[in-house]
Amino acid sequence: MKKGAIIGIVAGVVAVNFLAFGMLGAYLTKAKAAGAPVREHSGEVQVINDQIDTVLGANNSTNYKSAGVNSGAVMADYEYGYDEGDYVSEAPADPGTGTAISNEVNVDPEKGRLLIRTVTMSTETKTIDQVKADVESQIKSLGGYIENSSMSGTGKNRDLRMLYYTIRIPADKLDTLIATVGNSCTVLSSSENTTDVTLEYVDTKARVDSLRVEYEQLMTLLSEAKDLDNIIILQNRLSEVRYQIESAESRIRVLENQVQYATLNLQIAEVLEETQIEEPHIVTYGEKVGEQFKDMWEGTVTFFQNFLLGLIAAIPFLVFMGIVAVIVLIIVFSARKKRAKRAAALAKAEAAKKEEASEKKTEEKEAE
Repeated sequence: MKKGAIIGIVAGVVAVNFLAFGMLGAYLTKAKAAGAPVREHSGEVQVINDQIDTVLGANNSTNYKSAGVNSGAVMADYEYGYDEGDYVSEAPADPGTGTAISNEVNVDPEKGRLLIRTVTMSTETKTIDQVKADVESQIKSLGGYIENSSMSGTGKNRDLRMLYYTIRIPADKLDTLIATVGNSCTVLSSSENTTDVTLEYVDTKARVDSLRVEYEQLMTLLSEAKDLDNIIILQNRLSEVRYQIESAESRIRVLENQVQYATLNLQIAEVLEETQIEEPHIVTYGEKVGEQFKDMWEGTVTFFQNFLLGLIAAIPFLVFMGIVAVIVLIIVFSARKKRAKRAAALAKAEAAKKEEASEKKTEEKEAE
């Protein structure tokens, strides 16, 4: 039998097994559901749901359908270990207790727009220690606080320091702090961002008021409920409303804090010489020429200064190279001297040979 046919048969068997097990599981689930004990309800659940929907329709635009229990719904008769009295006694505490907005907060949209101000400044100074002390003292005296701070650098051996601050300051004192920073440092750049949150604040407070009314009405329904299922439904909805109230009140407190306390992101850099801020003016041709000569002179001076520094740094290398050069020259001259002596000796030997040969020829001629 071919390999492909065997694989097809095996795959078919596996598929049939999966289908059979799936059908068996569905049958068992259906049988279990049909045999589960149920309890008839008096119809009060639907009445309570209609009352909740009426309350929500009058006080909440979300048109929430409470607990998802429809007419004629039934519930498995599980043993929770509680009776109806226990559920009533464990009703959620009124979120208005201990969570109401403090009356001391002076934020009133009717008196003006609610604005969140955030300012970012970049500065430099030669006396960073003094500036740091002045700024921190001013922050404290104005009733603000430092949310974040960090510093880099040691201030020694030209390792200049850098300070970073995130400052929260009462909004009406922000301009005073900015003026203090401007008098203590040279301001290189500054930017401000303002966000209007009046509409969000008013809407959130109105939502809290609406949720409180809904909460009170749900509590009234809960006190009148008799059936355990109705109490559970009301408990769930009360928990949701309480969570929404606490979330909205938390957002209100955040907005109030951001409106009352502006944010200043401050960077202070330590420098050897502060940048001179000049008044803007039209640069004349003569000033341009003078600036070019000044740049040329400064560039020439810088070049020779760097050249001298490089030369000083290269002295050990130059000394080493000089010693090597002297050794090489000595070796070269010694070799040349030896070659010259060898050449002179060879020339002398050849001259002697020539002289000897000449004498032999002379003798031979005399002998003839």
